[in-house]
Amino acid sequence: MNLSADPQIARKITRLYLLALTAVALLSIGGQYLVQRSLESQSNDSRVVNIAGRQRMLSQKITKTVLLLQEQPDSLLLATYLADLDEALDLWQKSHKGLQSGYLAYIQTPVNNSDSTRAMFAAINPLFGAIYNNAKFVSKYFHQHATNIPVPADIRNNIRIILANERAYLGGMNQIVFQYDAEAKRRVNASQQIELILLLCTLIILALEGLFIFRPAVRQIQRTIGLLIDSEQRTHRVNEELVAVNKSLEETREALLRATDEKYRQQINEQKMRSAYLIEGQEEERKRVALEIHDGLGQMLTALKFGIEKIGDSVNTTETAQQNLDELRSLVSQTITEARTISFNLMPAVLNDFGISSALKLLTTQVASNAAVNVTFNTNWNGKRLARNLEIGLYRVSQEALNNAVKYAEATDITVELWHKKKYIHLTILDNGRGFSPQKLSTRSRKSGPSHGISNMKERVYIINGDININSKPGQGTQIHVKVPLLLTDHA
Repeated sequence: MNLSADPQIARKITRLYLLALTAVALLSIGGQYLVQRSLESQSNDSRVVNIAGRQRMLSQKITKTVLLLQEQPDSLLLATYLADLDEALDLWQKSHKGLQSGYLAYIQTPVNNSDSTRAMFAAINPLFGAIYNNAKFVSKYFHQHATNIPVPADIRNNIRIILANERAYLGGMNQIVFQYDAEAKRRVNASQQIELILLLCTLIILALEGLFIFRPAVRQIQRTIGLLIDSEQRTHRVNEELVAVNKSLEETREALLRATDEKYRQQINEQKMRSAYLIEGQEEERKRVALEIHDGLGQMLTALKFGIEKIGDSVNTTETAQQNLDELRSLVSQTITEARTISFNLMPAVLNDFGISSALKLLTTQVASNAAVNVTFNTNWNGKRLARNLEIGLYRVSQEALNNAVKYAEATDITVELWHKKKYIHLTILDNGRGFSPQKLSTRSRKSGPSHGISNMKERVYIINGDININSKPGQGTQIHVKVPLLLTDHA
């Protein structure tokens, strides 16, 4: 089945729709305009008919009030009758002039007067004038005279004129009211006919739209939908192929990521193991050198000291010779002490024999004694032995931190804490030294000094799978906190 779509269909349908909608819109607007105009005209006509009917009532009210005044009422009723008469005359005159002129100004309502209506108004104008003028004379008289005075003949004559013209005026106003009502009905009928014509035109246009616009559009839409369905099926097949290819690529990417991650982890582990082996080799070498200094050089220096003392005791020397022997003994004693200190710094025997807690206690005691600073050591560790690499790492970090605090920070108060919390060992070293800016220190490229010591501490903590946090500010001291996983060992 070969389906083809007109490439100009959108433009054609749009043009036809716009044309049809424009026609419907114009008819709707025209119909709405005529409806609103008809409603407004009907509203105006109803007001005009009401005003015209009220003119008859007002003429009767004027006549009745004039007769009441002629009966010599008391002063209270006289004031009421005069107020009613003046009010009725004023409204009667404004309404008459407005109806005759074609616009009721006091209610802002236009009046549609035909030739017949204008002729009727021309016929009753003398009657209106006679009633109005004579009623004004009567009102003026009673405003100026008391009620106990007999009504003069001229006023009685005015009243007779009012009564003589009142019936004819009512008849003329009746004809005018009927004329207004008839003309309003004719305008309503005309509006209805126009609205009916507009409705028929709208229905015809809608029928033409269905015949020449909607039906061709539906056919074209059906063809277009067929093309879209066929295109969707092809697109679905292509999408399935793309999904399969994308899934294969995603699996390949994940495999590459896993391989890269494993390779990276392996490299990190290998580097960490090499560093650990290197540090372990260094510690073993330090241990061997420390043992050689302690067992070899230390013993030889001790024997040399004893030999010098024997020579001093057996030889009768002069005072100068005796002074030289004393200086030699002191030098040998200092050399022995220095050799022991070097041996202890290289690898303290207490670390191998009793563990990290005892080693740190001895280290803080020696630093306090040698540097003449206040060093406090606190711990809650129960003395169990940690893994060898863990003990050595924590000890070296403490040794480096104490050395930096004494040598570079010039601290006078240092606190070392070793705490066991859940599954971790926490080591904290605090001092009140000069402090430093970690950001500035990290940018230096020196191979020695505090920067190099901090790098060594970080490297050792990294090797034992721990975290180190260094907080320091110039003039506010330094706090070093190390957190490592708890790992015990079986050796005594």
